[in-house]
Amino acid sequence: MWKRLRLLEVLLGIGLVACFAIGSSGAEPVQGWSLWVLQPSRPGLLTACAVPKGRAWPMSAALTFPHAPLRLDEALTVHWQGGQFAQSAVPAAPVLPQEKSWNPLDSCFVLSVGGMVVAAGAVVPRHSARLLRSDTLVLQSDKLDQPLAFSLLPAFPAEIGQPVPPEWRQFLTPISKPLGSVSR
Repeated sequence: MWKRLRLLEVLLGIGLVACFAIGSSGAEPVQGWSLWVLQPSRPGLLTACAVPKGRAWPMSAALTFPHAPLRLDEALTVHWQGGQFAQSAVPAAPVLPQEKSWNPLDSCFVLSVGGMVVAAGAVVPRHSARLLRSDTLVLQSDKLDQPLAFSLLPAFPAEIGQPVPPEWRQFLTPISKPLGSVSR
């Protein structure tokens, strides 16, 4: 009887470990980072896009945002002062066009690494006339025949050489390659 109880304990332990592993792997992709876009609280109000850095992400959209954030699963490249990081297209189930679309001219973004917010702010086209003093994801290319390309800047307008927040160096350097090493 004791052997059966011990076997049952071992099986339950293995089951719990498997459940925790499956649960934690669904929160963040295998690559360790994810890029999310969402609508601002009011259309055009991109100055209110910031999400506190260090907060767990993704968080419950129902509690915080009027519209659910959309994780960008397509091929994309993000350039920043310390290099660049890229994502290949993630094979996914077919999605209705209205669910997949997002407006790059009126969006907020959240970049998470290891399930924590590292950068968050507004998405703007590179020829924007907006003046933003928070994290900015500048859309460089959204052509249908090419992967999305962004520049991550600490403010807009700014140059890629402007000093960046220390948490960017801490979290983005390990996932980045030197500029020019990721094929477009």
